[in-house]
Amino acid sequence: MLNALRICLCILGVTAVAIALSILTRGAEATAALGEQAFDLMIRARPSSSGHWPATMDSELRFYAALWGAYGVAALGCARSSGAVVEWTPWVAAVFFVGGVGRVVSLLAVGPPHPFFSFLMWIELLLPVLLMALWLWIRERTAT
Repeated sequence: MLNALRICLCILGVTAVAIALSILTRGAEATAALGEQAFDLMIRARPSSSGHWPATMDSELRFYAALWGAYGVAALGCARSSGAVVEWTPWVAAVFFVGGVGRVVSLLAVGPPHPFFSFLMWIELLLPVLLMALWLWIRERTAT
């Protein structure tokens, strides 16, 4: 189970760093469009787009991309050592979960986004539950 948790943390970390680098270098709109197009292809939906993103939004998201990249590095660091996995997994899971809650608030406040972002919301709400279940299982087994 420790290896399963480490793999989940590595996937989360690598994905966060890759998305952050894409937003920083290509921009938020281009990064979102890539995800939307891939999602539409995957579910065989008619291609759709979020449309144009204002410069202010791009600026803000490029700023936050650096923090998202740092989160990814933290998740990767957490995965590297058994002690860090035990100590930091609840924090990594909680931060990711709160991001999903932010998407729920946005959904309720301004309406539904492109289905790709709703899909991401569900990952952000459910993956932390899996991380915590693995963490609790490991913690229980190492305590006995």
